[in-house]
Amino acid sequence: MRASDLKLNELVGFSKGQLMFLDRRLLVNDLRAVSQFIKDLLDMVGIEQARRILTRYGYFWGQADAQAMKRLFKWDSLEELLKAGIRLQSMQGIGKVVGTAPLMDNENGRYRFEVIWHNSGAAECFIDEIGITDHPVCWINIGYSSGYVSCCVDKPIYFIERDCKGKGDDHCIAIGADVDTWGTELEAYLPYFQSDDIQGKIERLTAELMQKNAELEGQRKQSSDRHRSYGGAGAPAGCSESYKRIIERVTQAAPLTSPVLITGEPGVGKHYIARMIHRLSPSASVPLKVVNCGVLSGTLLDSELFGHAAGAFPGADKEKEGLLEVNNGSTVFIDEIEHLSPATQLKILRVIESDEVVRLGENAPRQTNVRIIAASETDLAELVRQGKFRSELYYRLGTMEINIPPLRNRREDILPVARAILKDQCGKLNLHSKRLDVTCLDYLLDYDWPGNARELEYVITRAALLAKKGVITPEYLPEYILGTNSQPDLAKCQTLAQVEQEHIRSVMRSVRGNKTRAAEMLGIGLTTLWRKLKNT
Repeated sequence: MRASDLKLNELVGFSKGQLMFLDRRLLVNDLRAVSQFIKDLLDMVGIEQARRILTRYGYFWGQADAQAMKRLFKWDSLEELLKAGIRLQSMQGIGKVVGTAPLMDNENGRYRFEVIWHNSGAAECFIDEIGITDHPVCWINIGYSSGYVSCCVDKPIYFIERDCKGKGDDHCIAIGADVDTWGTELEAYLPYFQSDDIQGKIERLTAELMQKNAELEGQRKQSSDRHRSYGGAGAPAGCSESYKRIIERVTQAAPLTSPVLITGEPGVGKHYIARMIHRLSPSASVPLKVVNCGVLSGTLLDSELFGHAAGAFPGADKEKEGLLEVNNGSTVFIDEIEHLSPATQLKILRVIESDEVVRLGENAPRQTNVRIIAASETDLAELVRQGKFRSELYYRLGTMEINIPPLRNRREDILPVARAILKDQCGKLNLHSKRLDVTCLDYLLDYDWPGNARELEYVITRAALLAKKGVITPEYLPEYILGTNSQPDLAKCQTLAQVEQEHIRSVMRSVRGNKTRAAEMLGIGLTTLWRKLKNT
């Protein structure tokens, strides 16, 4: 888990008049009311006691958040856990928080941190009610950072504010360090942090929350055991560097007319990238035509691509225009191109090099300027070395090649893809808006996704269909994803083909058998749907 994976809508939940944040009840306060509270506190108990109360309040808050982060997620590193605290402060309205790279000597127990608050809410409270002061006033922020970081590194860490907007500085800046690093400088600040076993209170509350969550999990499991179904559709997304490079190549390729080759394992999203290229191209107004070489072969495939003359083969009663001719000026997506026969490969090469199409049963070429986007889930370079794929065609297609890495090699894309799929499917299946509960995130991140984005689509759609309320919790995920192994139990796990069949049946039920509507929702042609229904 990384700090950037945290999303506010997945951390907050609503139930029976309660607002829950990180499985704890949250009370929303108006900043003006907080300002008045601080003013009253200063008037009633004086600045020293008010500072101690507010610092302890922040310390308890920070420790509670840190315990929740440690309890709910498995973090990639200590640095990511610390970054999560900065992200949580921003989410909770403390201010726009920035942290510099920490200096951590774990072996000797020496630590140093720096944090900057832009538009600090605490400073704003003081300015509104008291005005500009001659000393730092972000006591809640200081307490929060001290409590959060101390819990993360399992050692007391104390923050001291150097600059503060409350005393006229541009930003609020604080330094955090361990007792030994601070030395005697810390002595004047320690009394503000002293409390009656804050850590013990947090640990007791954490144990109570874990017990309560276990009880709720058992109740949810009992209520969900009655429902089982699978589903799948969605749109890949991502934030990884490799995915950003893919999008850069897409934007480079889209305005051109040269061929594009998209490669990657089954299910990585080759169809989606092909449609994105077409959607951004000058021919976007003309529908993209798709042909799958793994489904059609021989004469049927050649007829689909190049067309045929009447009588060209048995059953060819009348002439037919092929996709590479009828889509003159548009784009054809040829999927699983590795299955093309040598003769068909040569014909495709002629289309690319000469802009000519020859129908089956004819000798005269017809002009075309169609663009070809091809996809392969096999290493075409290896097929070229084996003499199974024409090198000339491979080189022409590979002029602009886009390789999509498997999802297991870009784990930072797993959650964005899952969220995009969930949003997409809720719209397509006419479901109320749903969100992933934070307890699902580590399960999704830990699984290797051998079926890539396609498998993730099936899993998320299944969960969306099963979840009766607006939150998807772990019991709606397949058992093999909840297990300790990264791979499913093959003796119990369904194949992707079986999952696909169940999803098609679920969609057909949701549209009351309307095949045209079902094909639209599934993102496939009506003919393809008929063929798949025969296999279900």
